[in-house]
Amino acid sequence: MEEAERLCDRVAIIEHGRIIELGTPDDLVRKYCPERTVVFTSVDANVGERLHQLGAVERAEGSEATYTIRGEGDDFVTEVINVIAREGIRVRGFRTEIPALEDVFLKLTGHGIRD
Repeated sequence: MEEAERLCDRVAIIEHGRIIELGTPDDLVRKYCPERTVVFTSVDANVGERLHQLGAVERAEGSEATYTIRGEGDDFVTEVINVIAREGIRVRGFRTEIPALEDVFLKLTGHGIRD
């Protein structure tokens, strides 16, 4: 799937010999998996409250608190970064999780590639 996503202009999702969807990898991901996830760590206080405008913020405790924020749209990650900067939140680690073509396949077929 990674190669198809990287190399192909158009892909077909096939299940039991039938084409169930056809399009560019980016279009398929945008259509079927619009969600984005931002995960970061911070030792600052009240981070969850300061990020409330972004929606639900999950918090996991550890040596540093880890925050997970989920949203939709191409600008979601930028919105999170802008709020973090505006609020002056010190971030120790930061990563994004953006769905891939394999996520589209799983969503459309209900099973993995090798199942």
